[in-house]
Amino acid sequence: MVDTGSTRKYLLYAFGEIALVVIGILIALQINNWNEEKKINNSIKNHLFILQQNLKEDQIILHQLHAGMIDNFNYADSLLMYFKTLIPYDSNTTKFLSKSLIELQFRPNTNAIETISQSNEIPFLESELQEAVINYYALVKNTKARELISNDQIANKYEPYLFIHYPHVFQKNNKWDYVKNQYEDDPRSIVKIDQEKLIADKTLEAHMIARRYQSDNLKALYNSLITSSNQVLNLLENELEKE
Repeated sequence: MVDTGSTRKYLLYAFGEIALVVIGILIALQINNWNEEKKINNSIKNHLFILQQNLKEDQIILHQLHAGMIDNFNYADSLLMYFKTLIPYDSNTTKFLSKSLIELQFRPNTNAIETISQSNEIPFLESELQEAVINYYALVKNTKARELISNDQIANKYEPYLFIHYPHVFQKNNKWDYVKNQYEDDPRSIVKIDQEKLIADKTLEAHMIARRYQSDNLKALYNSLITSSNQVLNLLENELEKE
């Protein structure tokens, strides 16, 4: 006959062993999950620190671009006032015409955001930080699209027109230091600009309206990027201070 007592003890022992094995597996899985989560959190934190540095670098450039675009806007605005005969032709006119050729372009440091995106870590960010980061880089994309339009207008329309019709803007009496320095040893006499032709040039005036419009748009976009990056940096600082 089968000893039911022994069988019961054996089964209880076996079930106990199985239970211990299952509990051991669950504990191991939990530890593994904790370790994986810790690795992910450490990775995210490292990438957020790099993102913080990238944005600080971006801000230095953005402040320079914003200041430069304020200048570009003021050049175009002053020239439009000249075309409207609200201010007279003076020694700044050729300076403003030549400096309106300057193309500005934002080149953000995208090392961190590219790594975060490739690692699929954005969903792990706090919702407010996640939204702020996405909004910042969406605004970067919009800004670069506007820069492309603006710089295309300079390179393919304004610059060729100025070079063909007003080459004498570039001589030693130009008050823009870069141009003046190129001609400081030039012994040739100054060629006078035909002021009547200049003020009556509706094509050139239209170019200045375009330069003013594009500069105004970019000035606002650079300012928005500075505001947006400040928001991200504040959220990053709070996130990186957490244990």
